[in-house]
Amino acid sequence: MRPINRQPFNRFALLATAALLLSACAGNPTDPDTPPADAEPLAEGEIVQRVATPNPYLADTASVPAAAQQAMANARAYFEQQQFDAAETELQQVVAQWPVLSGAWLNLAKVQLKLDQPEQAEKSLQQAVAANPKNVFAWNSLGVLLRDQGRFDEAQQAYESALKQWPDFAVGHRNLGILFDLYLHQPEQALHHYREARALEPEPDRVLAGWIMDLERRL
Repeated sequence: MRPINRQPFNRFALLATAALLLSACAGNPTDPDTPPADAEPLAEGEIVQRVATPNPYLADTASVPAAAQQAMANARAYFEQQQFDAAETELQQVVAQWPVLSGAWLNLAKVQLKLDQPEQAEKSLQQAVAANPKNVFAWNSLGVLLRDQGRFDEAQQAYESALKQWPDFAVGHRNLGILFDLYLHQPEQALHHYREARALEPEPDRVLAGWIMDLERRL
């Protein structure tokens, strides 16, 4: 099975100080088969790179109380030391006191998954997107969780919610492409999202390019 992109648990800043950092480059999604009228025809399989628009979640900065920042730093340290119970305790205290901090809910879900608590993690991710619908990382993580549970239609909705907030979310396109390709068996939809992801990646991705070539041959 093809590898799934998951964001690492690497930053406990909230809202725009966003819990987890992903690298996502971007551009305005368009129909990849329809170049501008004055453009040179593309060779088969050629992808045009596009310029990213800002991630609305990271752009929408908000101040985080110093106490919350300290608790999240503590949780990060516990997580890195694989002390997941202690990390969960810290983050539960954060979300109890500051429930509007979307990134804290997202990081709590990451810890709960490490503790093999998928139901609690799903609830935390739902809280994350309720607190801030712009949190594309939370939408993406929710999509992965739902997909792994075989809830493919709900996973599709989560990925599409992320892309509605930020159409330039390369990881969202990639994971939605994987869902269409391997789980929903809709190769044309998969190819579209693979092409979108490839156009938004900062560096050439041989694995993704291989998936695109494979689908182009089959279609």
